[in-house]
Amino acid sequence: MRRKIIKIIGDNDCSSFTILKNELKVSTGTIYHHLESLSQLIEQKEDKKYYLNDLGIHAYNSLQDNIETYVTREFSKKEFNSPILKALIYITPKRFITANNFNYLQIIIFSLIILIFGAILSRLSALFPLFLYFGDFYQNIEGFSDIILQLLPLFFVLNYMIYYIIIEGLCRLFYKKRENSLKLFLSFSFILFPMLIYLFLHYLFILIGSLNLQIISIIDYIILIILQVWSLWIQTYNLSVYKYLKIENSFIISLLVHYGAFSLLLILSI
Repeated sequence: MRRKIIKIIGDNDCSSFTILKNELKVSTGTIYHHLESLSQLIEQKEDKKYYLNDLGIHAYNSLQDNIETYVTREFSKKEFNSPILKALIYITPKRFITANNFNYLQIIIFSLIILIFGAILSRLSALFPLFLYFGDFYQNIEGFSDIILQLLPLFFVLNYMIYYIIIEGLCRLFYKKRENSLKLFLSFSFILFPMLIYLFLHYLFILIGSLNLQIISIIDYIILIILQVWSLWIQTYNLSVYKYLKIENSFIISLLVHYGAFSLLLILSI
């Protein structure tokens, strides 16, 4: 009966008590009893209709996919047998990436700090952001390079927005995952945190005038690759937590977007 209630509300985005009674064909007391039991999944809004909350949406999707996970995933030990994954999980900000006990104020503050510093460092290092890539390819655009240079802080923020929209869209398209969209959006900036480290180091190389040295230029690229791996892992972990995806499925989406950006970067460079 409770599965039917979740499905009715999920299929129609909301439901009135009358609709539930007509669909279920049981007594009023029986429906109220089951609604009370589902209070952690369902909420009644001012229009007196019943809606699924984030956990309820996940329960609905789980019923659709026959997956029995209703809270933040507990990662199995088998998923982290690799020493590399163990190291990555050690440097993952797990305290801030959780579908339960989500501290909105704290996450918003940290996200704003990351975005502000990212925008500033993007301008200081004169690098254009393209998801997890940063380059000066825009300087080849005659007549617009100076304008783009001044707008780099804005492009950093836009990059954040577009990156999130694509990731969210792929989760919904491939895996039908709609839950925790706001939480994923607010915590999405943590994916860019390693890139702030790269932008800062790149700016230091510019200050000391060493980027013209071949060895320093190679080190700069190596640092970028290492920090990209870190960012990709945080993104994969984020999707596993907020979209309840298996690690391998999260990794597929992460790599798909990453190599899509790489292909676009090659085209722009040419």
